[in-house]
Amino acid sequence: MKILYWDAFAGISGDMALSSLVALGIDLENVTAQLKSCGLTGFEIGTKKVTVEGIESIQVDVKVSEDVSHRRLQDIDRMIQNGALSTRTKENSIRVFRALAEAEAHIHGVSTEEVHFHEVGAVDSIIDIVGTCLALDELDIGQIVIPVLPWSRGFVQCAHGILPVPAPAVLELLSGFEMKDSGITGELITPTGAALIKVLAKQGPFPEMTVLKTGYGAGSHYYGLPNILRSVLGEQK
Repeated sequence: MKILYWDAFAGISGDMALSSLVALGIDLENVTAQLKSCGLTGFEIGTKKVTVEGIESIQVDVKVSEDVSHRRLQDIDRMIQNGALSTRTKENSIRVFRALAEAEAHIHGVSTEEVHFHEVGAVDSIIDIVGTCLALDELDIGQIVIPVLPWSRGFVQCAHGILPVPAPAVLELLSGFEMKDSGITGELITPTGAALIKVLAKQGPFPEMTVLKTGYGAGSHYYGLPNILRSVLGEQK
């Protein structure tokens, strides 16, 4: 069985998750084609190599020329169901979006059907979530393990205004997960990253496995520690 250890010592976001899997060698052209089969248009996905604290990392670069940023859960569900995706990719993608909707609904006191996804409904966030699920399927990952997650502080500007970090939706999603203070001011874990963890991963020590490959996915912010997500791909017999 293939195991992925997401070493989220600097947190996790949707773009960091996808970038770390691209660094493991997934076929990005194939991922792009499958994303377009969902009806997404007006976007291009590229990659660039960046050096973070001396570590060569991959950063996915999404360029969007058109966007509808207020989709509801049923809109995204329909897009995914209509796409030329594997059953596992469809199920995982929808579960991640539903977890996000349920967290947002709880925080704002509305039903999941009333939730407008705002940033999460934007094309780049759909690419991050569905693209990550596609990449995990391509790598045939049977299990994802994460370590204790970093707690940070500060504030972040979002569609609802200025919110404390970690954002309320992040804490809602990560209920039951162990965290420790990182001493960092800045958003280390985004709602998209938290939803991917909530649905797809379990927390625990580094698994006993044969390490096959390591990939580093870079984030877009620097808070005083390497802003990378390290993906360790292994195999358990």
